[in-house]
Amino acid sequence: MAQAPFESAVTALSGLLDEFRNRHIIALSDEKKGMDRHASALSARWNDRFPGFPAGHFPYTSFWGEHYRKHRDAHLKDIIVQLLADLGGETTVINVACVSGTQACDLAARLPHAKVIGTDIDPNWYRMYRLLKLGRLPRNFTFVKDNIFSPQLEVQPTAVVFFGACGSVSDAAIDFAVASGAKYLMCRTCCHDNIGGNVTINARPSYMNRFFRFKNWMYNRMKNAQMFNGFYFSPTYTPSAYPRSAAGRQLSAADEFQAVARDTAESDICRAIIDLDRYLHLAEHGFRVEYQGELFVAERKVSRS
Repeated sequence: MAQAPFESAVTALSGLLDEFRNRHIIALSDEKKGMDRHASALSARWNDRFPGFPAGHFPYTSFWGEHYRKHRDAHLKDIIVQLLADLGGETTVINVACVSGTQACDLAARLPHAKVIGTDIDPNWYRMYRLLKLGRLPRNFTFVKDNIFSPQLEVQPTAVVFFGACGSVSDAAIDFAVASGAKYLMCRTCCHDNIGGNVTINARPSYMNRFFRFKNWMYNRMKNAQMFNGFYFSPTYTPSAYPRSAAGRQLSAADEFQAVARDTAESDICRAIIDLDRYLHLAEHGFRVEYQGELFVAERKVSRS
């Protein structure tokens, strides 16, 4: 008999933690076997509900995988449009951590009946994008400067979406969706190495590893100099905030999650561990969740009054 989704996610998280503890990670064969062994049921559920996942662009933990995130973003946008196109009443989509607003504008063009709001702490990328587009942006799109670690936007969204949000920014966006009463959260996470303010990567002699170490060297400089406060780090999301879910805390602890984060530069298993904990966090807050390769579609089971 097939497990219920929540129990299936708990089983997958437990199994992937065992793979990590036994160091069955990094090597591509180990990664593929581990993901197939423990996450295949979740992948099958996603594929049944949302056919078309760009599975040909594996592994994620490669330069090609990073480059082809655009295919996952396109798949996610198709799902967002599919789920929101026929909703009755007023539809409000908030694209948090939207950077330039490119993805939000694309959604606004494809959902002309919806109000689409893009938010980001830094408005400069949006200003450059608006200049490049000569101001010709969809009329149903608005940009608002906002810090997702301390959101001030007083709007109840139909859907919260994002297309990559570094480390704990993803967790703040997830918590915003929960607290705001959004019916949907649909997103792609990224930079799992930066959860809990982590900027340490286990060093290995690969180009991908060197890239992540350079990125985190820059982040650490900003963190130590307190530059761009609120961009990537927040005192709300310290190492002790992880695991996020009650189920995850029964299986692991903060120290282990930081150790997992330090291997995410080259391990799909480690990325999935962090994401499955997020899956369980959302499920514990009343969402039905689908997950596949850094992508989430979460629907609130009972709307808030």
